[in-house]
Amino acid sequence: MNSEAITRKYYSKIKSLPNIKVISGISVLETGLVYLRSLTIGIDYFISLILYFSVMLLLLRDLKVTLFFLDLTAFTYLVFSFLTKEVFFSFGIFAPLAGYGSLASNSELRATGIIFLSTFVPSLAYGFRPITLAYSLLISSVFYVYIYLLNRKGERLTGFKSMQIVRPFIMGVVRKDYEALEKFLDNLGIKTNLRIGIFKVSDHFLVLPKIHFGLSGEIGSSKFPYYLESLNPKNIIFHGPGSHEIDITSSKKTMEIAKLAFSEELNDSNWKDQLFYGIYAWKSKCNFRGITLLFSKSTLTFVERPGKGIDDLPLRLWDYITKESDYVVDCHNEYLTEELPKQTDKCIIEEIEAIKKQRENATPKPFLISFKEGQVKACEGLCKKTIRVVVISDGEKKIGIIYLYANNSDPSLTNAIRDRLSKVVDIPLLVTPDDHTCTASSMRDLYLPAQYCDELVHLAEDLVKEAVSDLKESSLSIKELDVKGVKVVGKIVSNFVVALEEVGNYTMRTFWIPLVSPLILAIIFILVTDGVIKF
Repeated sequence: MNSEAITRKYYSKIKSLPNIKVISGISVLETGLVYLRSLTIGIDYFISLILYFSVMLLLLRDLKVTLFFLDLTAFTYLVFSFLTKEVFFSFGIFAPLAGYGSLASNSELRATGIIFLSTFVPSLAYGFRPITLAYSLLISSVFYVYIYLLNRKGERLTGFKSMQIVRPFIMGVVRKDYEALEKFLDNLGIKTNLRIGIFKVSDHFLVLPKIHFGLSGEIGSSKFPYYLESLNPKNIIFHGPGSHEIDITSSKKTMEIAKLAFSEELNDSNWKDQLFYGIYAWKSKCNFRGITLLFSKSTLTFVERPGKGIDDLPLRLWDYITKESDYVVDCHNEYLTEELPKQTDKCIIEEIEAIKKQRENATPKPFLISFKEGQVKACEGLCKKTIRVVVISDGEKKIGIIYLYANNSDPSLTNAIRDRLSKVVDIPLLVTPDDHTCTASSMRDLYLPAQYCDELVHLAEDLVKEAVSDLKESSLSIKELDVKGVKVVGKIVSNFVVALEEVGNYTMRTFWIPLVSPLILAIIFILVTDGVIKF
């Protein structure tokens, strides 16, 4: 199951409200119109709207959100005043929407109470009427029963009510309250041991940690590459095997691990010097393509899957990596068009093992490397405008690695990089770290892969040319850091993905039921009070 695509589908439904200046301007205009209308049909009409605003502000405790619902309700209130004398029914039309919005920080019962009170209390300006009480109770009950059914579905799939799972995520995205979400994740997390492989090349470090850079934004381990780079800008951090199950539950813990890695880089002891036996390109029967750098006691392999996409290689590859320091980089350079095969790990391991046999007859080769970087101005899908380039050569073949801070890449960009740079290096390779720090680079999609951009392609070509002309021989050594007892999200995330798919699909098909119930019930009650429907 493509968890990234499923998450993207529903996560992208969360949008921010318009600017408060626009909302408040509309509120002032509509409130003025309601006052003018009250001069014709009675001051109770205006008082009722003031009651609505007061109740909503008291219940929601958020001026911007309250004004937003005032705008919606005041418009409906004005329309109702020209259609029926039962204008107070208009207070319930958008009440379920307010209930939905308040679920981010309120219990289901409190959200239901907001619907009831925001509908019933304003109507008291016209005096107590049993029909208004019945209307308020009915639309509140429809909402409560609907949320109850959603919770049951989530509980059946994960053991947690749907709102228990969704609420901290919404708080994190909409209100930037990450503490509640990370506490929720930490309570569910499992302890594991993390391996961090560090290749020291000249004054640079190529780092491959057993960490997935998620969940998103500031949450979890999303910013690990940024934390480590802030400590030493000459770090380049790659994405290894594994998906969200190895997201660290806490950004604070992530920073601690970055500091540990940095301290090991400064420590001159325990580095293992490596001889270099060359660059080997391969293609597997599973449509994977790889570039393996063969060293005397380790390997570093970059894996891609042209035409079919690559997205989070199996976590079990880390069992292979840690045995003999055979590190695997998931290039994450084309979004999936076809799911990864079940035998993915075996396909990759077979190719690396075949190359390792070359050590028996191989002679050491020079390890030539060069680093360059530049900035783009306006390219979609990038979390950071910096473009980093690493060119590696064994004296015969050259690899040109273009490193983008992005969550995967559109195939059009990847193919353009391959085509353009194939004239400069033997093997052009686009790499992203599956960057989850920018979850709103476009209103089209909160998770937007790096898009084709002329400026980016031209800059990449220029930087690679500079790097090729500046290749220098370097020594290489490796150090491995094991961090024990780190809490990660674990396999529970898979259950959440299944729940997101099933509950999400159900919600997308049925969320309108509480929203339309106030209008349907209002029409029925109006027809009853006008004598059109008789019991």
